Amino acid sequence: MKAYLAENVRGIYAFDGEGNLIGTKPFPGRPEDSLDKLLKGQPVEELLSFLNELKEKGYTEFIVEDSELARNLKELGYTVTAEFPNVAGEKLRSNPAEFLGEKWFEEYYSVGVALTRLRIQEQSGARDKMIIQAIEALDDIDKVINLLVSRLREWYGLHFPELDEILPKHQQYVAFVKEIGPRENITREKLEELGFPGGKIEKILKASEKSMGAPLGKFDSEIIMKLASEISDLYKLREQIEDYLEMAMDEVAPNLKALVGAKLAARLLSLAGGLKELAMMPASTIQVLGAEKALFRHLRTGAKPPKHGVIFQYPAINRSPWWQRGKIARALAGKLAIAARVDYFSGEYIGEELKKELEQRIEEIKRKYPNPPKRKAKPEKKKKKEKFKGKGGKHEKGRKFEKKEKAKGKKEKGRKEKKKKKKAKGGKR
Repeated sequence: MKAYLAENVRGIYAFDGEGNLIGTKPFPGRPEDSLDKLLKGQPVEELLSFLNELKEKGYTEFIVEDSELARNLKELGYTVTAEFPNVAGEKLRSNPAEFLGEKWFEEYYSVGVALTRLRIQEQSGARDKMIIQAIEALDDIDKVINLLVSRLREWYGLHFPELDEILPKHQQYVAFVKEIGPRENITREKLEELGFPGGKIEKILKASEKSMGAPLGKFDSEIIMKLASEISDLYKLREQIEDYLEMAMDEVAPNLKALVGAKLAARLLSLAGGLKELAMMPASTIQVLGAEKALFRHLRTGAKPPKHGVIFQYPAINRSPWWQRGKIARALAGKLAIAARVDYFSGEYIGEELKKELEQRIEEIKRKYPNPPKRKAKPEKKKKKEKFKGKGGKHEKGRKFEKKEKAKGKKEKGRKEKKKKKKAKGGKR
């Protein structure tokens, strides 16, 4: 016998083929917890126990409305098919007051709000969303550091301008200002403690003796050193976020990390909007993520389409000659699409296999295309054939010239006739 099953906010209901109620199973505890699992296609304990009860009554085939739920129940050994809408669902939805009473709407509303809150909490707490926030925070820190370091260089440069060229690396410059302050405090021992090489130490010592910068008072040096200290703390925070990304990507998307590293994988998640969204994307879309402006310009004006987006940061692409980059980017995007889907749907680790296959494909591209393609020669413009029109085989330009000459002749005749008439009038007088 067949039993048709559907759920509402109170529990699970079973009907026979004629629409007669044959059994109910109320949800224990909060109904939104059980409903959330059922809506995701997960068989809950109360559903399994209800199916066993129906089996004892002689029902052997069950019809549910969700295909994912039907598939999961089949794997557990039940004879289940999916049909939407089925008899049970139509019966429950057509007359909810019959099963829930007159205040059915209030019950539906309260459970609906609770379900929505539960889904929002899930989305907000998803690990891939945490990773997106971390990589965006890393970008923000980089912007702030660059802005503050440029200000520090200008400010401290009033006192020791020669240091700007000697220490081009920002982190070294910040460490120098933080630990030493005024150039009068510079000693060989302090510079060695900061880890500067011998050649750089000699340059700093010589520059400090002959510096053309203004003297720095105690009040001024304290605030400048405080700024350098804050920038140094930002560098430490940046390192901590990078360590967090390394660990989080191992948990969320290990295959993506194995292919392109934690930072680039996190940027791909950020651009896509999450791991699920990245897993649903075709390889061609992943290839141009981050190059949206160039893509829209191509679609709007017919300019050359972009060959790669943010994946240009992958060393094998940016270190290769221009004619190989597009092919490598296409190969990488294909592997990234596979990695994202495996990370999202199964969680199985196949990163090393994907990386090996990608490296083999890159070697093949480099071996197959060692030289740039030959430039296509621009086709020469064909000279227009001279067209001859009219009698006597006269050229078109010649005819125009003749017309102009005739027009001039007529004007000259007109002028001469006017002169003659004037003279004739003068003779009569």
